[in-house]
Parts: sequence; C-alpha cells; structure tokens
Amino acid sequence: MATSHFILLIETDPSQTGTLATQLVRLGVEPIRVADLNEAVETVKSRQYAISAILLPSELPGKLVGKALKIMRRREPVLPAMVYGKVPDRSQRKHLRQAGVLLALWDGYDEGMLRFQINRMISGENQNSVRGARRAPTHTPVRIRVGGREKVGVLYSLSESGCFIESPRASMDGARLTMIFVLDEHQFEIDGTVAFANVPGNLKRPNLPLGMGVRFDELPAPLRNPLAAFIQERMASLEV
Repeated sequence: MATSHFILLIETDPSQTGTLATQLVRLGVEPIRVADLNEAVETVKSRQYAISAILLPSELPGKLVGKALKIMRRREPVLPAMVYGKVPDRSQRKHLRQAGVLLALWDGYDEGMLRFQINRMISGENQNSVRGARRAPTHTPVRIRVGGREKVGVLYSLSESGCFIESPRASMDGARLTMIFVLDEHQFEIDGTVAFANVPGNLKRPNLPLGMGVRFDELPAPLRNPLAAFIQERMASLEV
C-alpha cells in the first residue's frame, strides 16, 4: 500500500485508539488524529492534508455525523467514512447509513480485516455500491493446483465470482488452476483463471499484497449456497 494516504482518525478517547493508529502506520497510512467532529471539519477545510477517508467512533450521534460529513464533503466530495468500536443499536446504525457511513470496523477485528477495510476506503471503490460488491475478507489456507504441480497460498478476499490469493508465487495471467479450501466445514474445489498477478516489479493492485486475482469458472451447484452464506456472514461484520 502506498504511504501517501492521510486518514482522519477521530479519537474521543485517545487511550483506546493507540493500537489502531499504530496499525494504520504499519499499513502505510498516516493517521491525522483529531479530538472531535469540529476539529475534523476544520482540518478538512484547511486543506493542509489530502485526506483520503475518515475513521470515527461508532458512538458519535448519527445526526451530528451527518451534518459534519455534509460540510466536509463540500470540500472533499468523495470522502468515504468508516466507524470503529462497539456495534451500535439499530437506530444509530440507521442514522449512520443516512449520513453516508457504510463501512464498519467493529471491536474484535484483526489486522487482516483492517487492511481489507482500509483498502476498500482508499481504493476508489464506489461507496454507494458497497452492499452490491459482496467481496469479503478471509484468511483461509488454499491449495492451488496448476500445470500438474501444487502450491499453497492464503485466500485474502472472496466473492461469488472470484478471489484474491495471497502468495509470493503467483501464476501468470491467464493460467488455469484449481483451488481447494475449506470454509465453515464445507470443502470447496473450484476451477478458475488468473485474471491478474500482483508481483514485485509489476504491482497491478498496489493496495493488495503479493498474489493473484482469480476468476472462478461456474460454481458447482452444491457449493453456491455455502459460499453465499459465508460471504453474507462476513459482510455483516464489515458494514453499518
């Protein structure tokens, strides 16, 4: 991930966000730490930094968040926002969605999920179509059969049409392969084609780890529902 991204981090309690700030730095993101919504608004209005996104506590009143984001988006029309912290009640979640906050980082996240969510925010993904993307993070070992040989990798993200496999040994674009992995006690064996390789010297997706994006062939019927259920469950922990 590039190191030129600045993200506003609103900290109502800085003692609780030190770890998050450190994790962001490790991901190549510079957190601009502010105390409240007012300071966030003034920071955006100052244009001192090229702000890529904003992280805010989930307990901030949704209506106030909406007003602040409306002001900030006059200066930065494309300013994605994500909440972090405890899962709020249904009313608060509704107000946050109405304010245009769609992504979430609930307590209990791991660093892989943080990287996935930060990538979603700063990669230019259309925030209005988040719920239609259905691309979920995972950290699942996968066996890869290609050209009569077998190697291993880790599923970094997964959708019903493809996946990204983290591996220092990516196959070439267009390579045919078979992936074998287990999700929620269901074993998957899926054929696919490498859509792109992310390798040193040719990072086609700089925000992703080394590896390869794979487009699935048609899924066998018995695997469609288990895969869809897994993705739906994972997405519930990623969105407001």
